[in-house]
This record gives sequence, structure tokens and C-alpha cells, in this order.
Amino acid sequence: MEFILTYVQKIPNYPAHYHTLTAQVISAIVFIVLLYLLVRIFTWICNKYLSRIVKFFKAEKWFKALTEKHFFTALGIVIAAMAAIDFHPIFISQKIEWITTLMEKTTALFVLLSFSYLGFTFLNTLDKLYGRNPKIPIKGLVQVFKIILFLATSLFIISIILGRKPLYIITGLSALAAVFSLIFKDPILGFAASIQLTTNNLIKIGDWITVESAGADGNILDISLTSVRVQNFDMTIVSVPTYDLISKPFKNWSGMYEAKARRIQRSILIDVDTVKFLDEQMLARLKKIELLKDYLEGKEKEIADYNQAHNVHENIINGRHLTNIGTFRHYAEEYLKSRPFVTQADPGFTLMVRQLPPNAQGIPLEIYCFVNTTVWTQYEALQSDIFDHLFSVLPEFGLYAYQQPSGRNLKQLINK
Repeated sequence: MEFILTYVQKIPNYPAHYHTLTAQVISAIVFIVLLYLLVRIFTWICNKYLSRIVKFFKAEKWFKALTEKHFFTALGIVIAAMAAIDFHPIFISQKIEWITTLMEKTTALFVLLSFSYLGFTFLNTLDKLYGRNPKIPIKGLVQVFKIILFLATSLFIISIILGRKPLYIITGLSALAAVFSLIFKDPILGFAASIQLTTNNLIKIGDWITVESAGADGNILDISLTSVRVQNFDMTIVSVPTYDLISKPFKNWSGMYEAKARRIQRSILIDVDTVKFLDEQMLARLKKIELLKDYLEGKEKEIADYNQAHNVHENIINGRHLTNIGTFRHYAEEYLKSRPFVTQADPGFTLMVRQLPPNAQGIPLEIYCFVNTTVWTQYEALQSDIFDHLFSVLPEFGLYAYQQPSGRNLKQLINK
């Protein structure tokens, strides 16, 4: 500053009372130009040489992400800003207070914004690398840190402009805490939910989830601070508030994929009027079925021994007798065991055929098993094959599936 003032004072016929002001303006312009040159030089050095260090460690993903998000450029600006802190006093004259204050505040703002920019570029890099990582979905946390960084930067900007300490600004803004809590209600709730979802590993990108309250049934596309985007199987996209995944029930199907098996749980409604004891003719016919031969022979002997031991007379109500529904239930279970695509290796994969409580439509006979595929189309095809067969063999046992009377049934009844 003094060096420039010396030359300004040598200007002929120039008013003396403008010497300091003119020198200060020229000094400010020189400072800005010098700062610009420093930014260009340091950003060039960081992009050209510091980036090589990252490549040297063979961190190609980091190098690509840091370059794409301009991290090295931001780092060069920060180095230039730190240099500006050291040499900016020589461009300031204490004789003009308002210009001195303006330059000091401008320099402080530049340093603050350069560090803030560096922080944002680093967060953007993390988001680029891990924001959509199925194992570590940190996009929500990155957004939280961005909000914190933005609020802190805003606080310090106000503090620099007003010339007050940040604590003083915080005290003054405390009265607006209630307003802020309303404005940032969703981010606050989303932040809490994101922490719980991430730490407890409840969801990750790519998981198939079902959220009935939101109409979501599909794969997770994105997890952010305030919402989780789900692409339904009809290709529609649903945005579910992150907090809803904590406050409301939802189903995550990832365990099914990890087990590499999917459950079948469906019932056949048996007409109660067709349930009866097996007669000799039907028993002889069913013994010819390979899956039932050993079972029926063993049961026939067991029942005969029991009835003889208990002196059971010929009345069919007395003693024990085989029923067509019980025999069909055993056949269905043996049929499932004989299918190679039905999983039985793990004890956790239950296989059973059971009766559920009767209702107005008949007796539900539930098929409960697991098939060794999670591919939707394959699963549906295998499930259909099982029930195609079971529906087809029902008449062999003298059983019929319940079907609500239709117009065709009523017409046949009237024609009779």
C-alpha cells in the first residue's frame, strides 16, 4: 500500500486529499488481480500434481469422483485463500477505516466460502462413491452434513458482515427456534430415521420392500434424507417419507433373496359334502398310487390292529377309519417332497399340508412350502404347476374344490 501511495503522490497536479483513497483503490484492485492469479496457479497445481498422488495409490474410483466433483479445484482455492490471509495486510491502509473494514471482511468471506466449497465438494464425492452403495447407503447422512455445513456457513457469514461473534448471532436466533423446527421438521425426522435405517441395516438400495400405507411394492431406487424412492413392478415410482419406514410397518424381502428360496402359502377350499371315509373300492384304487402305497398299507394294518384290540364292531362310526381328505393331505405332502424344486435342506424351510378352520366356503387345506427360486416368473410357474396337479387329482379321492355357484350352475339346475 505504501509503495503504491508513493507513486500516487508523484502524480502532478493531483489533489493531495485524494492520494490515500486512490492508492487504496489501486491497492484493492491489485489485491483482487493477485488473488485471482493465485487461485488459477494453485488450482492448476492441485489438478495436475496432487491428483497424481491419488492415482499413485491406484484409487481410480476416488480419482474419478474427486475430479468430477472439482475437489482439487476447491483445494487450490483454499490454498490461495490461506495465502491471502498472510499478504492482504500489506494492501490495506489504516487511514481509511471503511475501506480497511471492507477489505478485511471481503477477505474473511472469501476464506470462509472457499473452505465451505471444499467441504461441499468432498461431501459430493462421498455421495458419488457411496450414496447409492447397496451396502452403505449414506446419501441421507451426506445431506444432513450438507445442511449442517450450510447453516454453519450462513451463521459465520452473518457474523462477519455484522462484526459480531457467532455466539451472539446464535443467541439472537434462539427466538426463531420454533419457526426453524417447523421449517426443518421433515429433515429432522428424516435425519433420525436415516440414522436408524442405516445403523440397523433395515433397508439398502436394490431391496424389494412393500409399504402398504404408501402403495409401494418394488425395488428401492434411492435413499435420501427425507424420502425413499421405490420403483413398483408396474414401473411407477413412489416416494415414501423416510420417517414412515420407522413409524409404520413395512416388509423387506431381502431375506428371501439371501435364503435363495421363496414361500408358497395357498389353500384349496374343499367342499365339506365330499369328505367321507374310504371304502374298500377307493382304498384299493388309491393303493395303486406310488406315493400312497406304503402309507396306506401301513395305516390299514395300524387301524386294523387298533380296531381289533378295542373290539370295534362293524359300525363305521366306531373305531378308526381312513378318510379321503386325510389321505389326500398325506398325498399332497408326499407329492411336494418328491418335487426337486421344493426346498427341504434347511430345517427353517417348513414343508407341510394342514387344515385350517372351516368357513362358509368349506375346509381350507393349506399348502405351505418353499421353492428354490426367487425369480418371480419361475416362482409363479412352479406354484401353478403344484396346484394344477393337486386340483386335477382331487376327484381321485372323491373330493371337490368349493366354487361359488355361477349363472351356468343355476342354469343347469333349472334345466334339470
